Amino acid sequence: MKKTIFIMMLTAVTISMSAQKKYWDSSRPDHRFGYSVQAGLNFNKQYTMEDEGADHAFSTGFHAGIGVDVNIIRSFSVTTGVYYFQKGWKDSYSDYRGYYDTKDNAAYVQLPLLASYRVALSDAVRFQIDLGPYFAFGISGKTKTDYNFGEPIHKEYDSFDEYEGMKKFDCGIHLGASVNYSHLLAGVFYERGLKNISRIQGEKFQNGTVGVSLGYKF
Repeated sequence: MKKTIFIMMLTAVTISMSAQKKYWDSSRPDHRFGYSVQAGLNFNKQYTMEDEGADHAFSTGFHAGIGVDVNIIRSFSVTTGVYYFQKGWKDSYSDYRGYYDTKDNAAYVQLPLLASYRVALSDAVRFQIDLGPYFAFGISGKTKTDYNFGEPIHKEYDSFDEYEGMKKFDCGIHLGASVNYSHLLAGVFYERGLKNISRIQGEKFQNGTVGVSLGYKF
């Protein structure tokens, strides 16, 4: 009986150690730093902080940039980089009196600071989960509105106009998952802003983004 219990305990410990090695590898990485180039599409929305029905609708943008990995151990890295993000939004309304249609293509320079967990699925394939904050600064963009409530009116102003536009600084949470095959990577991510970016009195909006990304790791 004691021999059976000992064998069972030894088997459990062996399985546990094997699983730990498979899903958490604390050995030294081959390279302390890693670099990548990435680009992709993102689908952006502005969420109101007050009335859910007043959310701005999804718009399509793109992103591109350079990523930097600081590899602590094989299963854990700190990931950062510099990215160009086109976020923007759109909104529209119509009834028997007329309509308005607004589109914005605001662009940001964005810096993530992410905790990155990696697990090797095979010699060539790794799965990766990233979580952490992002920090963004608005650099360009236009908001264009067409009204027609009796007579057509077209209006344009800078996305970050000091009176009608958005605040330039934004920050929030980034959650992403990707698969790395050799030097190639493909992933998805979700971002949610934590800061009110509207300058207009009585309005409170936060950025939200869902995206897909492709890249190459050096």
